[in-house]
Amino acid sequence: MATADEYAAWIVKNSAKRGTPEFDTVAQAYQLAKGEENTATFQQQNAPAPQQPGVMDQIVGAGETALTLGTGAVGGTLGTLAGTLQGLSQQILSGQFGTPEAMRAVEQAAAKGAQALTYQPRTQAGQEQVQAVGQVLANVLPPVLPAIAAPGAVMQAARTAAPTVGAARQIGTAAGQRAATATGQAIARPVQAATTAVRETLGMETPTVATTAPAAAGARVSGGAAATPEAMRRATTAESLPVPVTLTKGAATRDAQQLAFEKEQIKSDLGGPLRQRAEENNLQALQNFDALVDMTDAQLMDLSSTGGAVVKSLTEGLTAAKNRTRAAYKAAEKAGELENNVTLNSVVDYINENIPEGDLAPVLKAAQQKAIAIGAAVPDADGRLVAQPITLRQAESLRQTFQRAGFEGADQFHGGSLRRVFDVETEGMGGDLYKKARQTRIDQARKYENRAIVARLIKNRKGMEDPQVAADQVFRKSVLNSSPEEITFLKRVLVTSGKDGQQAWKELQGATVRHLRDEATKGMGMDSQDRPMISPAKLHQSVQALDANGRLDVLLGKKNAQTVRDLDDVVRYVTTVPPGTLVNSSGTAGTLMAAIAEAGATGALTGLPLPVASGLRQIIKMRQEGRTKARINEALNALPPVQP
Repeated sequence: MATADEYAAWIVKNSAKRGTPEFDTVAQAYQLAKGEENTATFQQQNAPAPQQPGVMDQIVGAGETALTLGTGAVGGTLGTLAGTLQGLSQQILSGQFGTPEAMRAVEQAAAKGAQALTYQPRTQAGQEQVQAVGQVLANVLPPVLPAIAAPGAVMQAARTAAPTVGAARQIGTAAGQRAATATGQAIARPVQAATTAVRETLGMETPTVATTAPAAAGARVSGGAAATPEAMRRATTAESLPVPVTLTKGAATRDAQQLAFEKEQIKSDLGGPLRQRAEENNLQALQNFDALVDMTDAQLMDLSSTGGAVVKSLTEGLTAAKNRTRAAYKAAEKAGELENNVTLNSVVDYINENIPEGDLAPVLKAAQQKAIAIGAAVPDADGRLVAQPITLRQAESLRQTFQRAGFEGADQFHGGSLRRVFDVETEGMGGDLYKKARQTRIDQARKYENRAIVARLIKNRKGMEDPQVAADQVFRKSVLNSSPEEITFLKRVLVTSGKDGQQAWKELQGATVRHLRDEATKGMGMDSQDRPMISPAKLHQSVQALDANGRLDVLLGKKNAQTVRDLDDVVRYVTTVPPGTLVNSSGTAGTLMAAIAEAGATGALTGLPLPVASGLRQIIKMRQEGRTKARINEALNALPPVQP
């Protein structure tokens, strides 16, 4: 409808038409319009001054504002999106999209949708405070109040896309389809931004949309940095363990920033899922130790029982070897082959040359006395021994003296040397039965007597019935304090000593795995389920101690030894960070950042009523927490879960 001024201008311009019906109609319209304007002016001039809201009005207005914030943050956004999409679809289907009328219709649909799900303040104070909030939110947050901000963003996108739709109606079908696609993309961007804002505010997980053909069943999904070759290698190693371990994104990528985020958030109020994953990883590592013990077929659970099983097997093996030797010598003796004479010149010469070391090697003095006692040698005027002929039976008793030498220092060295000299000197002597008996005795000595790693386990302390090595010390003496060659020898003796010996070796293998677990958890605390925590440093140190010279392969076999190395690596993946990673273990950084964010929010909200400002700060906090939750969720699920 035209104003009075517009009617007046027409009357002046068309004064020549005075008296015509057209002129009279315009003159009457001018009089009506002028009267309405005068009435409105009078009412405005004489209207009572607006009253300032009182304290109660402010309180009610603050409550209405908080209610508007709450409903607008969720329902208003969803209503805006629904109304916008409904309006757009109606205008496109009607063929009017792109015209000013269509744009106004879509705006009205969006506003109607937002208002339908957003509480509208009924008091003047509430309306004023909501208006102030809208101005603040425009600078602080994305459009969480759709009735104020979101419709404008969506409409701006629609206006930008409108010329494209208009052009589409004038060109061919193919071009029109391309233009329509561009229009959909332009409108989708603000819609998606608004949806993302709501999801971040509420901490909702953003759904993953497949853009390519679905991967084959069981195939790994690309996860950006989590899909790099090194990350994939670490993830594969963790999954290949007997009990698979699920890595976080930081553990797989070893990215300093990602690890710093995970290690700091694990101590925060939002870090519950990260703490749960850490305990799950620790449990999976403990279960891998149990699985490795099961793979060895070990049955005994303590070192004393394990040591007892080893000693029992060796003792029974030695007893069986002695019985075979005794039977062989009896056969040779029955045939008269032990009565042949022999002169042990080389043995006597060795004693004469080394007797000055008798105080360090008691076996030399014992050999000298035994040789004189059985007539194998007599002393001359200077005290040196002179060899005399004796029977093979007497010579064998002298060799038994050499066998009783100790296993350390000079005594061990000279005892072994005397045995070798004796065997060379008596080689080929006697008949076939004697030769067989001699070989049986040599085999017995080689297997149970000549190597300290076996001999010291089956000998008692001198003059006592106590073993030289207590059962609970067998593992330490035979494994931790022995060389790879000695362990290999012990393994050969045990596995060739029947079923008991083979089982005894398996018990040593199981004890090795338990040793690694016990060392890794020694002095560590307990998790929330009272399970021991694993120290990556202690585990790595224990593994390296056995692996440095190859003992790990000898003890567990190459396959199981590699599993132990992999477990060592995986434990370090999930519990350590690379050098230079800045992790704030005290939590000060998180507190400082929260204070900065609080200060920024307070500055942005200055001047608003306290309940409104508190509500806005809560929304800002919710959005920050939503982002943190989303990032934590990504850290936990960047890699597909492993199946035990």
